[in-house]
Amino acid sequence: MPEIIVKFSIATGEVKVDAKGFIGSSCAEATKFLKDTLGESSDFQRKASWYETAIQSVCGIQSNLCG
Repeated sequence: MPEIIVKFSIATGEVKVDAKGFIGSSCAEATKFLKDTLGESSDFQRKASWYETAIQSVCGIQSNLCG
């Protein structure tokens, strides 16, 4: 299940946002409201899941039961 984790540093005022469980660039869309609210980020790191794509599997069995 995708989740967004926001950590605040009281000492520095720094905010860290971690998006977990997202595939591809969907994390950017999910955290856009935070970027709009907090402003530009100084450190943006792409995880391995950024480069993944959602794969849809369509499975079907075809048979000729009439012989």
